[in-house]
Amino acid sequence: MVRRGSLGRGAVLALVAVAVLIPIGRSSANAAKSNSLNSKTINVSLPGPFNGCTFLDPGATPTTNAINDLIVPSAFLTTSAGNLYGENGPIASAELTSLTPETVKYTITPNEKWSNGTSFNGNDLVGWWLRARALRTVLSDGYRDVKTLTVANDGYSVTAVFATPYADWNLLFRDVEALGTQGSCTLSSLVARPSLGPYSVASATLNRIVLVMNKHWPIDTQRFGRIVITDAGATLTSGNAHFVNFSLVVNRSLVQAISSQPNVMSHIGSSSNIEEISFASARPVIKRIAVREALSWSIARQALLNQLWGAVTFSPSVAVSALFSQGQSNYPGPPGTSPSAQTTTTTLAPSTAHNGLGDCVQCAIDVLSQGGFIRSPSGWTTVNGTPLKLKMAVGPSDLDHTVATTVVGEWASIGITVKVVDVSSDVAAAVATATNADDLAVFTRPTITAVSYAARSWSGPGYADAYPSGWRSVAMTALFNQATANFNPVTATSTWLQMDQKIQSAYWVRPLFTSPSLLAWSNTLTGVTTSFSVPGLLDEVPIWSIAPPTSQG
Repeated sequence: MVRRGSLGRGAVLALVAVAVLIPIGRSSANAAKSNSLNSKTINVSLPGPFNGCTFLDPGATPTTNAINDLIVPSAFLTTSAGNLYGENGPIASAELTSLTPETVKYTITPNEKWSNGTSFNGNDLVGWWLRARALRTVLSDGYRDVKTLTVANDGYSVTAVFATPYADWNLLFRDVEALGTQGSCTLSSLVARPSLGPYSVASATLNRIVLVMNKHWPIDTQRFGRIVITDAGATLTSGNAHFVNFSLVVNRSLVQAISSQPNVMSHIGSSSNIEEISFASARPVIKRIAVREALSWSIARQALLNQLWGAVTFSPSVAVSALFSQGQSNYPGPPGTSPSAQTTTTTLAPSTAHNGLGDCVQCAIDVLSQGGFIRSPSGWTTVNGTPLKLKMAVGPSDLDHTVATTVVGEWASIGITVKVVDVSSDVAAAVATATNADDLAVFTRPTITAVSYAARSWSGPGYADAYPSGWRSVAMTALFNQATANFNPVTATSTWLQMDQKIQSAYWVRPLFTSPSLLAWSNTLTGVTTSFSVPGLLDEVPIWSIAPPTSQG
């Protein structure tokens, strides 16, 4: 659902130089809601476990950020489709007034107060900026480009002047914390921190967070009074009259269970996560492009998709991008949001695939032979007799492990031996190859509205929250800088796709597919919209309502 004032980068500038106003506001034409909605509880299940990170903390997860969107101020939030819109809360508006130099003016709503009674004003934005620019994280990109941040005399407007252009400026000042708030991921800090949004935190544990309505919030006054957020998975019992569940676990048994419930609405669609294999840049064997090519080509990705989901899901397809997930608008392949019939296994030679990166087992065998490797009944060796044996880090999810088991089996069938090492997080898996501790890694990479978030893996410092890669090149850095400074969405996308192609054709990463997501909700609700991400789902909570009773004919 895109509300009034929902302008992403595509609408910010079409080669217009100055005075681009981004009005921030929710539509006042929301569907009528029950007067008793404030007394109602809604149960929401999201991927957990939970933590108390602020938006800038490297440990913040999509679920953490989604919860933060409901309790602290943001200049822009995320729609269910992954676009950005203005909230019309404490940060009343954001205006791009100049490109030479890039200048943005933020206007603060007067007389806003944190839950501890202190006033919210421009000084909070300055404190947030000072903290962000000192952090060595990808989430602080953009803040480091701001040269000065000046508060007006009345404290209700702040002007940012950028030293270098940053086209995704509407990602900044999201989930701003109060002055003096320390970065922390503890749940106790989440409860203790001041809030300023439609909800505040009543209690928090690793598996359950309770939010209660902020009665002083002036927007969407008719909204659910209490939100109980758990990570318990699909809630299908009649005891939970109003529930919404967003899950990255999609399987036949779960889909069948939901389908058998007449009171449950559901939708299977694309998530914002890319399942991928990354390769180390300096390990003796894997740094040879012939090995990376062979490992990439020998994975029958379509057969893997068939094995994982078959006909029960909405067309996840073989990945054609390492930077865009399948649900994003600029993804260079099928969107994956329409029902599909049973998929079939296909084998394409690399030259006939969409981007020259198809799946072909025989091609993999040929490239190893041409690269000087020798095949025998015991496996592959170099001309010096060194066995082709690799070490692979695997992320923590069930999907990561299922994919790894399948892929290792396919490689074993052509004589490539892989030792699997389980790691505690997807970031840890990425770090394992970035630091050359392991030859390759299987993990889930999240994407967000800005492509730069995923692309940062291959440009600039190796920030942990950017899922680092150990490979850098002058050409990649130039493309990254060109795209992040380009306010024209068409040419910026073209640059990102060039970078995407170069990363894949060098075989530093093999994207497999975009993970599907499953959204289920009780038919007692209206306003629930299928979402590309967890923040995109939870940001819509204030406009959810109870469906009117069905008339009896």
